[in-house]
Amino acid sequence: MNKYSKNVFRIASPVFISLLAQNIIGLTDTAFMGRLGEIALGGSAMASMVYFCVFTLGFGLGAGTQIIIARRFGSKHYSNIGKVLSQSFIMLSMAAVFVIVVGYFFGEKFFYAVFSSDRIAAVATEYWDYRLLGFLFSFLCAAFRSFFVGIARTKVLTYNAFVMAFVNIILDYGLIFGQLGLPQLGVKGAAIASVIAEMCSLVFYLVYVRLEVDRSHFGLSVRGLFSIQWKLILKIFRLSVYIMLQALISMSSWALFFFMIEHLGERPLAIATIIRSVYIFLFIPINSFSTSVNSLVSQLIGAGKSDEVKRFVRSISRLSFLVMAGVCIIISVFPGFVIGVFTDEPVLIQEARPALYVICVSLCICAYGNMAFSAVSAAGATKKALLIEMAATIFYVIYSGIMTYGLRASVDICYTVEVLYYIFIGIFSYKYLWSGKWKSKKL
Repeated sequence: MNKYSKNVFRIASPVFISLLAQNIIGLTDTAFMGRLGEIALGGSAMASMVYFCVFTLGFGLGAGTQIIIARRFGSKHYSNIGKVLSQSFIMLSMAAVFVIVVGYFFGEKFFYAVFSSDRIAAVATEYWDYRLLGFLFSFLCAAFRSFFVGIARTKVLTYNAFVMAFVNIILDYGLIFGQLGLPQLGVKGAAIASVIAEMCSLVFYLVYVRLEVDRSHFGLSVRGLFSIQWKLILKIFRLSVYIMLQALISMSSWALFFFMIEHLGERPLAIATIIRSVYIFLFIPINSFSTSVNSLVSQLIGAGKSDEVKRFVRSISRLSFLVMAGVCIIISVFPGFVIGVFTDEPVLIQEARPALYVICVSLCICAYGNMAFSAVSAAGATKKALLIEMAATIFYVIYSGIMTYGLRASVDICYTVEVLYYIFIGIFSYKYLWSGKWKSKKL
């Protein structure tokens, strides 16, 4: 194992465990909703998809914060990190309040406008009206996550994720089915459970920073939250806006894909929703490696080691591919068992198998190409990453439209868009990274 792999595993392992715990939340929601029927499963899943599309605003702002913090950490300007984090908190708080207000007034109208099934729209609205309150907590948690990843202290993410997962699973079981002395709320119970879990996540971060972090070393202070530095906020925003838009475009195109699938019928949507849950779960190793690449590439550049970036990315791309290929081979051998976690209907299990094989192929391609894509943003070329994402998304939407509205293809054929999308992303990301044009970027 070379020095790059060791550093990546040092950061990626805790991130992997934390993402695993976080995704258990989504898996639990899907599994519980599946027991309430196809309508509850499809409606809540679509509302959840919209939630995460909007969350990309907070994620993007947090990712920009992470890149700047990692650059300061790599250049040993530790005391400046607190200023970046405090202004990130202010910016994310304002963004969260904005999306909650807009979501409250326009959520129901949106769902009834985009879904052909009024039953799906009604369930999505019921879930959304409660779920959107979680934006304030999830946005602020994104800032904490950026801080800990940026300074390469990712173990706390693991502790936090397990707290959040434990709270969510217990409350899901109690509030959805009326167990543990709690009221039976069905779909809205799942939304409330997720909001409370995110609130507990934020409280955990606050307590951890108070007890375990050397606040003076990193320049952290409560006073900084009451002093708005517009120049620094604009600097974070300028770097973050491209990541934010890139993530929003990516998630929105994925949501649009499911809106298209919904027009094929409630059964295809149920199949696509199950495969989506498996997809997100299998994406965890890739996401973990990408997070490490984001932080370590920025640290390498901050330490004046730009010449090592390409060698680092090439090494981690191979490692990511080998890990993902091994996981996908195991999944492909036991497809019925994997799909059976989310539904007990034999017909659904059988019909979902072909799509499972397709996403395994796409994830292996993504495991290699996505490392270069993450490195492009980490190098400060966030505008270039946005342009690559936009070009890939245009193709993604056109292809999906042809497969669904034009050919009315099966779900597995529709999912082939993921294979082509990641080939596109990988080729253009590597081309730009190898050009060396990113070396002129200053943060």
